[in-house]
Amino acid sequence: MLHKSDLTAWLRTLSLAICFVWGCVSLSAQDRLFKQFENTKGVSTVYISPAMFKLMPKLDVGDKDLAKLASRLSRLQILQCERPSLIPSIKKQAQAYYDNNRYEVIMRVKDDDERTTIYQKVVGKGNNEFVLLNEEKDELSLIHLIGNIKLEDIKDLYDR
Repeated sequence: MLHKSDLTAWLRTLSLAICFVWGCVSLSAQDRLFKQFENTKGVSTVYISPAMFKLMPKLDVGDKDLAKLASRLSRLQILQCERPSLIPSIKKQAQAYYDNNRYEVIMRVKDDDERTTIYQKVVGKGNNEFVLLNEEKDELSLIHLIGNIKLEDIKDLYDR
């Protein structure tokens, strides 16, 4: 016969397993977007692992210095598209992914021909996932950050 404490432990284990699998599936889908375009002419992609962050005293991405964030990041991916014909497809796929996976739009800015959207998703235990989607006339950038970071860190990054 199953005791209440055994059932509770089993349900807790099952819940954790489901969350783990769901997290892996979500990251896998996110990775597909980056991998789909990584060998495409006019598209640059970057992936930086936590181990690499430890080797870099200064981390510049474009005109952004990410050194303050580096020690708290567990993942950084960047996709830069300078091929105007691909921008609508990449943007559509990215927005569909973020909408379908419950990312919250926390900031949206339009300045002349430039549009920036910042998405956030809480991934647990103080960790957050942020995506900066920046679209200009002939260029699209996606910066995907996961780690023990807060909205203020992203705001500081955007303001530089």
